[in-house]
Amino acid sequence: MDDAASAASAATTGEHESASYRSEDRQVPPWIPGHREQQGGLDDFISHLPDDVLGAVVSLLPTKDGARTQLLSRRWRPLWLSSAAPLNLLIDRRFCAAGDARKHIAFVSRILADHPGPARRFSLRQAFPPAQTDRWLRAGSLARLQDLEIDYTKAHGNGRHLLPPSALCFAPTLRAAKFGSCDFPELTAPPLKFPRLKQLTLCRVSISEDSLHGMLSGCIALESLSLDRNIGIGRLCISSPTVRRFSFSPHRDKQGIVTCQELLVQEVPCLERLILHDSHIGPATIRITGAPKLELLGLLSHGISTLKPGTTVLQKTIDVSLKTIMRKVKILVVDSIGPNLDAIVGLLKCFPYLEKLYVISHPQEDMNNVPKYDPLDPIECLELHLKKVVLKNYDGNRGQVIHFAQFFVLNAKVLKEMEIGVVNRCNSKWMRFQRKRLQVENRASRDAHIELKWDTKKSFKYHGFSEADPFDMSLC
Repeated sequence: MDDAASAASAATTGEHESASYRSEDRQVPPWIPGHREQQGGLDDFISHLPDDVLGAVVSLLPTKDGARTQLLSRRWRPLWLSSAAPLNLLIDRRFCAAGDARKHIAFVSRILADHPGPARRFSLRQAFPPAQTDRWLRAGSLARLQDLEIDYTKAHGNGRHLLPPSALCFAPTLRAAKFGSCDFPELTAPPLKFPRLKQLTLCRVSISEDSLHGMLSGCIALESLSLDRNIGIGRLCISSPTVRRFSFSPHRDKQGIVTCQELLVQEVPCLERLILHDSHIGPATIRITGAPKLELLGLLSHGISTLKPGTTVLQKTIDVSLKTIMRKVKILVVDSIGPNLDAIVGLLKCFPYLEKLYVISHPQEDMNNVPKYDPLDPIECLELHLKKVVLKNYDGNRGQVIHFAQFFVLNAKVLKEMEIGVVNRCNSKWMRFQRKRLQVENRASRDAHIELKWDTKKSFKYHGFSEADPFDMSLC
């Protein structure tokens, strides 16, 4: 904070004139296009860009770095506190590392008072008195704010904090919003409109069902929605003509009871990804209807006792019909006790165009996986589309686990890649023995590369919405 303050002060008083960056002192190599001589030296051609371009660069920098750009040269000095550089203000524990709370409040207030606006991003990850936060949010420099984050998840101290009602005043201009570990005010009818909001994240937020559903109904341009362990929601219904990516994990109270028991995903024609975190605890019932573009589904687990694509219930014995088949799904992630081969085969019949299958297994003694495949009753994805299988928690000492993996080795006709994460401490001799038990030499796809490797990670790490395949470890 002190560095940023000194930089801001230098712009006003000129005390750091001797330390400022001078373009004449830089020697631009002659092979750089656009270089030109000026006053006996070579001029910095970046500084000749228009103010709005340089301002955009400054606005993408962290707060301290944005302030430091004033020291580069006279050309850069006025940009940080000008309308050409939309304000990007991040307040967290690192920002407030030195000094007392009064100095932090005074410094933030000074920035908001000095900057003419508009604001690109305001991020608050440190708790301050609610009245002070409310005054900041009402500052004129935050007019037309595009990105708002108020997340107290890692804030110092215990207890929850009330979200200032003024945070919702930016609804007309917001494009991205994240709220964490705070209590939402009750939202009354008519629903608040968020005409430009494309990304919404609520994490450990206390909010009523009516308020949440009303808020979502006002997000008419929403594309990415993440709801993580929020309090006060017993039944969640997602219905949106624009949402493309949706991730969800239920809240579990102090007694271990899952508060949200039913998830309805209906009439979401653009939905491409449905990510369920911690699905081993629920919700117990999931209904998916009107999602013709769904390509990625996971994590399905034993915590979901009822999965209903369309109107047909998918449980241990799966009734396959035209209503249950989800033809667009290409990536499926499953957490399976056993692993239960019958249940997985039933799922494969529901996803005929599946290309990638990720399975986390939890071996049990009483499972009896006998790899049987009837060529007169073919599974379309095994015959034509399944190219990658990844297995976690492979225990080579358990016959049912070996039979489960062997099923894909012997029956996936177009398989290209199979990764088997081994939990046993093993050497090269043990690995060769396992490959023999899996009948790798008799694999159905001669092009398949089958790799066994020691892997202590018990689950798949999710890499976020930005990746083409967010469960692909090779993208790490």
